Amino acid sequence: MTEQEKKQRIAELRAELKELEAVPRSDWHAAFEALLRIETHKYGNRVHISVEEEIGEIPPRTDFVILVEDEKVELEKAIFRIFRRINILEYKNPHDSLNERVLRKVCGYANLYIGVAEREGERSADEVTLSIFRAVKNPELFSELAQSGNLFRAAPGIYHVKGITDLPFQIIITGELEGEEYAAYRALTDRANAADVERIVRDAETESNDIVTNHYGVLLDLVVKKNPQFFNMVKGEIAMKDVLMEMVKDRVDEMLQESTAKNLRSLMTNLKFTQEQAMDALSIPQLQRQAYADLVQKAM
Repeated sequence: MTEQEKKQRIAELRAELKELEAVPRSDWHAAFEALLRIETHKYGNRVHISVEEEIGEIPPRTDFVILVEDEKVELEKAIFRIFRRINILEYKNPHDSLNERVLRKVCGYANLYIGVAEREGERSADEVTLSIFRAVKNPELFSELAQSGNLFRAAPGIYHVKGITDLPFQIIITGELEGEEYAAYRALTDRANAADVERIVRDAETESNDIVTNHYGVLLDLVVKKNPQFFNMVKGEIAMKDVLMEMVKDRVDEMLQESTAKNLRSLMTNLKFTQEQAMDALSIPQLQRQAYADLVQKAM
């Protein structure tokens, strides 16, 4: 085996080990990744996103690294204004903790990421930024940071953190972001606003690139799953692209079935209907009755 073949085999084994060790990603993270890819797709290979980037030989993993390959690229939104060449992102879903320990951990990721570079200068501190995204703030943490003079509000929802690291460091509270351009960020919660969901659907309808449309499908799938009150809006959107509707229809159909099964149970419990009487009252087709009977039985 040649030296090159050895290196190739080692790389393959490391990739297999990474896959075996990987912690299953939450659907929240998958949706946030889809949103990042929607944002950066137009820049092509000049901006690269890596997921669960390994840091060190027995590595912790940071959620995302956005690598801006072309220094001429400027990401327009204010949430990306601090970005440099290497941008480390930690995404916290609405139920994850956000405290000082998390801030220290993210700073540790960044320093380790710089420190384990193979060559001197490959990852300069002057090229690295840190960002944490979360739907809502931790009032206690923010109060402590503000009182110590280490927190500065740069814009609604955008907070710069000082005193913990010498790297540019920001916390993005997506629920506080203002403007239609941040609708998708605000909608990544289980308390989404109808106007924000409508905006995502409109943007998805007008998207001409199939790759980006697929990302919208992942995003909408999560939004509908976490906010079932909007499934009728998505299902009833006649103008929605066929490919996008195909991607979310399974989630919508699942919610319709759950809603119907809930109504069946209500009729049977409150009005003392038999299962057949309840199905007759809801006009459930004969071919679908066994499936609904199974759902009702499963919930009992």
